[in-house]
Amino acid sequence: MRIAHVAPLWESVPPRGYGAVESLVAELAAIQVLDGHDVTVFASGDSEVAGSLHSVSAAALYADPRIREPEIYRMMQLLEVRDRAEEFDVIHSHVHSNTGCLAIPTLHGLGTPVVHTVHCFFNEDNAQLFRRFAAERYVAISDDQRSRLPELNYLDTVRHGIAVEAFPFDAEPSGRSPYLAFLGRIRPEKGVHAAIEAARLAGFPLKIAGRIKPVDQDYFERQVRPHVDGEHVSFLGELDFPGKTALLSSAAATLMTSLVPEPFGMVPIESMACGTPVMSLRTGAAAELIRDGVTGLLADSVQELAAAIRRFPTIDRASCRRHVTSEFSIRRMADGYAAAYRTATHG
Repeated sequence: MRIAHVAPLWESVPPRGYGAVESLVAELAAIQVLDGHDVTVFASGDSEVAGSLHSVSAAALYADPRIREPEIYRMMQLLEVRDRAEEFDVIHSHVHSNTGCLAIPTLHGLGTPVVHTVHCFFNEDNAQLFRRFAAERYVAISDDQRSRLPELNYLDTVRHGIAVEAFPFDAEPSGRSPYLAFLGRIRPEKGVHAAIEAARLAGFPLKIAGRIKPVDQDYFERQVRPHVDGEHVSFLGELDFPGKTALLSSAAATLMTSLVPEPFGMVPIESMACGTPVMSLRTGAAAELIRDGVTGLLADSVQELAAAIRRFPTIDRASCRRHVTSEFSIRRMADGYAAAYRTATHG
């Protein structure tokens, strides 16, 4: 097939650091090229992708201080996709929050089938747009996400996959002393403050890694930095892939404390690929990713989470790795999208 991927422009594909959607696009494009498809990725100009790259911006938008109106580049990207639509058998749009949703109305009505993977969670604002375009072709990334706006025209649910072999596996945590890990954006809805409290109640040191956007700096200064002492709580900043995998593989457990209904979560499957169990609040799709009592533990409150942390030695790290290999491989994800493309082009 001739496949076009429409990626976010905020990060390169793959990203240099944080960027779950961009990582997924890179992995999916690579395996589709290996499968013999003709793949074009619409992404930032500093991307390195399998197949062909088409860009309207020289670099990832967050990294180019010269750009004053980044939304303009998103519009230009989508117009380029429209202009070239007849070159492809299917256009795969990766819809993220805010201006990422522009793809839905902009690519509406094309002769080429468009498949929208919804990477954001639904809220009162964006649900208005999704409902208006409910008949478009959507792919959910979890059953929980799908249940929150069931009236959309879903082709399927395709869960994310990772290249499991790229993640180091440790049968035992390799850190000198047990610690907990938190990896993700440093912002209120990710619940970093809740992770700090859970680690404190459980009596374990916590290592935090992630990017802080300017809009979230005040949250960091008020609710995170006062706890950072280098002993009980450490802040490592944003990590590259080797740094991220070192953090996860050496941890006794990884904490997930999102306060919003995350439709998926790359960190849990990356952690489990390293053999590190995940202790998570029971929000969003957490129960679809983590096998409670087998690859991690789920809790309904920070207090319950702290109690779960104290029970993490009951989790077999090899079971975590096997779970990800079985359920969240790149091959399984690629096959899911191949089926969705067939439905879109022949349905």
